[in-house]
Amino acid sequence: MDTRDAHAIANKVAGEAQHLAGSVLGDPATGLAGKAKVLYGKSQQALNNAADATRDNVADKPMTAIGLAAAVGFALGAAWALNRSRTEDRG
Repeated sequence: MDTRDAHAIANKVAGEAQHLAGSVLGDPATGLAGKAKVLYGKSQQALNNAADATRDNVADKPMTAIGLAAAVGFALGAAWALNRSRTEDRG
């Protein structure tokens, strides 16, 4: 387990404790903040897993990653050029 995973787990545990405290004390704002912190911890874990999978995939197939990056760059450039030509036609 690395520090990224530890931070995500810590946020989840702290959020669960905060949610429980809000429930026991009858404070809905504290409970809601706890739920938000739990969701933040879960999203951190999902992001960490996606980053690890991407890193592994790029290490295994570097040419595929370069091709995919080029395709995404081309698509973004084409979308930007199309949007730019539409705005110049209006102006």
